[in-house]
Amino acid sequence: MKEGITITKKLKYADFEWDEKEKTFTITEEDGNRVILNKVYAFAFMRFVVRMAQRNWLRSKAQKKSERAIALAEHPFEDPSQTEFEYE
Repeated sequence: MKEGITITKKLKYADFEWDEKEKTFTITEEDGNRVILNKVYAFAFMRFVVRMAQRNWLRSKAQKKSERAIALAEHPFEDPSQTEFEYE
């Protein structure tokens, strides 16, 4: 990479910028509020965001599995080929 490259992503309410020369990550809100992170804190922030995304994704999958298990427990599978026995 060339020195001095700046990568910018502009969104509706905030802008994100990585400055390769200064090694800083900047988040700027539309009202002018700004957070500047050095490369260590930028990496830590990235790890945090990824973990939260994974946590929410895995939580939604686990919730779907538990809902399915509850539904199966409430309505047990009936196999027409099985014979029912009556005990006296």
